[in-house]
Amino acid sequence: MMSKKVRNGIYLLILICGGIFLGGIPNAVMPLQQSLISLGSGDDLGYLLPALTILFVLLLTSLLAGRIFCGYGCPVGTLQELISTFNFKSDLKAQKKNNFRIEVSSKLTTKIRWVFFGALFFLAIVWGIVFLPEINPLSGFEEFRRFFTFTITFPFIGLIMVGIASVFLYRPWCRFLCPFGAVSCFCSNFAQVVYIRTADCTECGLCEKICPTQEAFSNSKKGSVIIAIVALKFAPKML
Repeated sequence: MMSKKVRNGIYLLILICGGIFLGGIPNAVMPLQQSLISLGSGDDLGYLLPALTILFVLLLTSLLAGRIFCGYGCPVGTLQELISTFNFKSDLKAQKKNNFRIEVSSKLTTKIRWVFFGALFFLAIVWGIVFLPEINPLSGFEEFRRFFTFTITFPFIGLIMVGIASVFLYRPWCRFLCPFGAVSCFCSNFAQVVYIRTADCTECGLCEKICPTQEAFSNSKKGSVIIAIVALKFAPKML
């Protein structure tokens, strides 16, 4: 099992390399963003083939390995995860002492994300309005590459807001607004049905209590595999 230090080291490496040095690459939202712009302007979708190919590859990883890209490849995802370590602990005693967590049910976050996703396409098709480029936090990393000509842009403000919100909400961008997350949920659902509880499970309820996404219930297809493994291995120490 991956230790906390190794996991945080990977997060930090992705954040520095993909976020700061590459300016938010890989940007899984960009193919969808470019598709919306094309739909809004009525342009031919043919020139989007490279972007759609990238989207297909990323979705393929979701099909084969679940949310591995969102967890270990996306710069915004790693930023949120690193910040969340201050308030979201896999320790029940530490959680009880924390008064700054905001819990939002999985059903509500899913509804909000799909309403937002539907609004993006509706506005692009009906009125040609595409506002995703203005709020995409991945594009906000570009400002770190242009430090000496530093300017405050809407994506950069969005990135800062996502970082602040991550202190109180677990992965706010991923769970509430990310359009790639909405699309990839189909693939990851198929991938994660293989992760089921074994006969070793005592139904103590610890997984449900410590899972920050509230997806670790017994019949969940999207349950947090890492959290579940931690609970089964360290449950006596965490209660």
